[in-house]
Amino acid sequence: MAENALHTAARRAATGLDGGARALILGIAGETAGVGPQHVVVALFRDRYGTVEDYLAAVGEVHGSATSFLLNRAMGEASAAAQFPLDFRPRTDPNDAAARALLLHMPEEDFRLAVEETLRITGKLKKAAPRITTVCRTRGAPWVFHDTEGFQWVGDAVVQRDLVEPALAALHDARFSGGVRSEFESARAELRAGTPQALKQAIHEAGCSVESAMKVVLDQCQIAYSPRDAAQALFNHLEAAGVVPRRMEKLVLAAATPRNQTAGHGAGAIAHNPDPSEAESVVASAAGAIAYLYSRLP
Repeated sequence: MAENALHTAARRAATGLDGGARALILGIAGETAGVGPQHVVVALFRDRYGTVEDYLAAVGEVHGSATSFLLNRAMGEASAAAQFPLDFRPRTDPNDAAARALLLHMPEEDFRLAVEETLRITGKLKKAAPRITTVCRTRGAPWVFHDTEGFQWVGDAVVQRDLVEPALAALHDARFSGGVRSEFESARAELRAGTPQALKQAIHEAGCSVESAMKVVLDQCQIAYSPRDAAQALFNHLEAAGVVPRRMEKLVLAAATPRNQTAGHGAGAIAHNPDPSEAESVVASAAGAIAYLYSRLP
């Protein structure tokens, strides 16, 4: 039998939740819950959008008119192709084709929510979770599918193993269960939301979680500091007391600079618009810092 690492899917570059990955996930939802694309769209729209036009207007407001226009065009082309197939295949339901196109091209955070809501409404979250997680891993998407919570950001396999999981374990310690935990979990939740404003907030909360972790270590080591001290000053106190070496400065403060430049201060004439990979990297950096700072607790 061939080595697992030798098959094509294992060696391809990461695709994330692109059209192919979404098609696989929609297939899983169809198999486990017996639903089609229109059902998935209805689940997304429920108590959120009155019509497709209402949804497109919201996409235009949040993601820009170009995104809304391209999404509308993809739906129209799919509907036309279903009614008048050029390769003589049997006609399909134009509404189903349009719904599928909408799901394949909509902003990623909306696709994830649509799948979650569909499986939650049908009671199939647990049944679909392992296969959707497998798709995410196979396609290099930084998510797992939890059997009750849906999509959860974890980074790639190395980030999850070496950064996120140790940080989550640290957050179960009572000393880190206050501000550190709430801020880091908020950062992950904002990543999951994925809107431009949410990505900025993810970076901000990630930086705050590291500052809170440093304050906990300072308190536990009985080292004085000012409540107004920012990240650099907090690290300097830790280093001066011999709790952390200077060589760990960049690791501990990795989330602070992006937080200050992208999410912590006014943008001036040009708005800060971090992309998802930037926000993911900052949250992963915060996870590494939290795990390390936890090791410095007395």
